[in-house]
Amino acid sequence: MPITILDYVKSVVGDKPAYPAGDFYGNGVAITGGCECCHAMLGGYNAYPSTSGSWRCEGCIGNTGYATAEEFKEDTFGPWTCPACGNGHDIAETRHTTPDGETYSLECGECHEVWEWVP
Repeated sequence: MPITILDYVKSVVGDKPAYPAGDFYGNGVAITGGCECCHAMLGGYNAYPSTSGSWRCEGCIGNTGYATAEEFKEDTFGPWTCPACGNGHDIAETRHTTPDGETYSLECGECHEVWEWVP
């Protein structure tokens, strides 16, 4: 069975009684979205990340899902490591809108180092 967006978030932040929006956005994913194929409205608990780069529902994911959170993370966010401490498992992406477009930064969850990322 493929992982959901919530499974990915849980793999990063750990088990908690509830997962607020910040747990999703702070780790590079939204909390709601739509299915790429049938356009159904999805939440983190029923959204399956697809290798196409979009979300799909359970009925549309087929064999395009990710088996593990690590596989999804590396394919989506890259095999990043913190330049300051070498941490490679707790890296969050943040998008910044500027007058010239969008920029991205990464932040280490261990030492809180922030560095620029260009997709």
